[in-house]
Amino acid sequence: MSDRNLRLKPNLLCIVPPYPLTSVPLGPAALLGYLKANGCHDFDFLDLRLWVPYSFAPTHQQVGAFGETFVLDVPELPLVLQMLRNFEEGKPLIGPPTELFERYCAERVINSVYLHNYLTMLDRFFERVFSQVQDLRFIGFSCWTTNFLATMLAAAHLKRRKSPPFIVVGGPQVTESIHCGQLGLASGLFDAVAQSEGEETLLCLYEEFCQGNGEVTKPVPGTMQRDPETNGFRITERKPLRMKELPLPSFDEMSILSYGRPYDDPKYNNLRILPFQLSRGCTDKCSFCSEWVFWRTYRVGPTDRAVEQLKELKSKYNADGIWFSDSLLNGKMSRLVEFAETAKKQKLDVLWGGYMRADMTPDTASLIFEAGCRNVFLGIESMSDETLEVMRKRRAEAHNINALRSFLQTGMVVQAGLIAGFPGDTRHRFLHTARVLQEIQQEFVNLNVNTEPFAVMPGQPIFQELGKYDLHPRGWAQDYLDIAPKYRFITNDVYCSVDGPNQGIDRLGEFRIGLSLGDAVAGLNYGRKEPLGPLRFQLDYVYQDVALGTIKSTAAMTYGAILTKAEQAEFDQGHMLSTFQGQSSIPMLEHPVFTDMLGRLEAAHVVPPRRTHPGIYANSYEGSLSENAGLTLSPFVIARVLEAGGVLLVVNFISSKCTVLPASIAWLVEFLAGTPRYLDEIRARAKDLDVQDDGWMKTLDDLRERGLVVVNDHRTDSPAAPFRRRISLQVIQSTS
Repeated sequence: MSDRNLRLKPNLLCIVPPYPLTSVPLGPAALLGYLKANGCHDFDFLDLRLWVPYSFAPTHQQVGAFGETFVLDVPELPLVLQMLRNFEEGKPLIGPPTELFERYCAERVINSVYLHNYLTMLDRFFERVFSQVQDLRFIGFSCWTTNFLATMLAAAHLKRRKSPPFIVVGGPQVTESIHCGQLGLASGLFDAVAQSEGEETLLCLYEEFCQGNGEVTKPVPGTMQRDPETNGFRITERKPLRMKELPLPSFDEMSILSYGRPYDDPKYNNLRILPFQLSRGCTDKCSFCSEWVFWRTYRVGPTDRAVEQLKELKSKYNADGIWFSDSLLNGKMSRLVEFAETAKKQKLDVLWGGYMRADMTPDTASLIFEAGCRNVFLGIESMSDETLEVMRKRRAEAHNINALRSFLQTGMVVQAGLIAGFPGDTRHRFLHTARVLQEIQQEFVNLNVNTEPFAVMPGQPIFQELGKYDLHPRGWAQDYLDIAPKYRFITNDVYCSVDGPNQGIDRLGEFRIGLSLGDAVAGLNYGRKEPLGPLRFQLDYVYQDVALGTIKSTAAMTYGAILTKAEQAEFDQGHMLSTFQGQSSIPMLEHPVFTDMLGRLEAAHVVPPRRTHPGIYANSYEGSLSENAGLTLSPFVIARVLEAGGVLLVVNFISSKCTVLPASIAWLVEFLAGTPRYLDEIRARAKDLDVQDDGWMKTLDDLRERGLVVVNDHRTDSPAAPFRRRISLQVIQSTS
């Protein structure tokens, strides 16, 4: 498959792994929507998480070998410092494992061989990805705790270019951890750090970038930047946006059908679910939470406007489900009731869910259920009044129980969130919490319990008053900091862990008790491993005895192929042979035993798998076919004709969704592979092949609606107009 003519715009928003793929990301969609509303159509979106097997946090753990409480400031600081040192010395970014690397892994109960392989493969993945994006001038990364190291690694690849792009990094991690932002800026990997919400900040940065011929020399509100005069760090404040100033998020640039689903109930898994916000911020000020600090103020917008925007999402993207990512959907109960009543009255007709606190009556629960609410994450945290008071939850055990019953009696699926190891909790109190929840679970099968270990994060109020909770911070060992001593002016102030009450074995024990109440994995998937390895196909049967085989390549990519029953048996025999030869640990895609097998397998496909390089190009969604849209296959599509059944299987090997078509349509799928085609070109191709049945147009539209065919380009008679802001700049606060 050739990728000629497949291009990304030189300005990108990007997310790198690892981080969950539970739903389409709202943050970049909100940024893109705001940019477009202000006349800027210069950006594409690239979610590199889609290309690699899912793994939540392979580079660090919150709970140590003996229950230690690690601080999520720069949680993998030794790995970050080693990468920065390699970058500065011109060495491979991921070098051989060192004694300090091994020690770091042992302290965090991480398999050092696995982690080194993971980072080596990820490093190779970034190299191959960015080699396909030759013209890159401005890139914005979204950063969480789990992907900070990977974001730094990706930025290091880009900054080694002869003409490196301008790099801005935003998101929760660099907002609450000032040290993460400082390390990025001091190393030269970041040119600016966007703090808190980023819509207007990104727009202003890009505006200055365009006016400054690729440089941003002025202070931009909402950012941390390097001060050229003092060489220190300059933080400039910006007022939060009002909800009515936020346009509809844009999901046009996203492969929306390749993402997972936020609902736990299988009957909702085939829904097209998009994220949305009715509010920003939180009315509660819990001591352990940093999210309300990120948003700074609690804001809601007009209900009628929100419902109209949701109608537009439904119409534009055929959305039949909404996951509200509000910090607190019932932060203002009258607003939630008004939304539910308006949604019913205007027949919004979408299923939805979101995060709520334990504040609910049976009547209100029935109302929101009738309005479409089917899934709720409820921040219970504890069933101890004493613990809840220390948490500043403004709730009591009775509130928690009443709210749970109100939701559960409607039939909604409820996830009750618990925190294990909170410093104001005790073994006795946590066991009481577990018993109460078990009793409710015996009555309601629709109650799940998700447990997170208590974590110390720099954005929490508790972080500013550790002594009040009898928590004692510990810095990193000196030899870790000496990996890159030039950054000691930053790293000397970074905490590694805390000691104190209910930590250590108590926290670890409570965490295990919490896990026994619900899923085998914690609420935010701490410790979840990648589903794929590099040694053997994982098989997922997609059509009769034909399977989708997926495996992780040595460049971190997910490789997918369609295998018949005979081919499955042949690969099984190959594995037995490799084991007999003592070569079972060699990655399968590079194993000599499988070379011929893989060659024959790939040759049997109409659209073959990619073994070495990912398909990096724009793959956007549009709600209908257009004469001016250049169409191509999604980079996650493979296809194969089964001669025995006379059918064509078209498979998204990321989502494992399979579409079965007549073999006679294979010409269309093959024609769309690798090069954008316009409708007039497809018609001409059909005429050249003497295709008599014009049903291919309906098939093409169906493939587009399933996300298997995507928009890569647009034909226009005039060049794109230069960016000019449509909306005047918001009044900003004084800088500091």
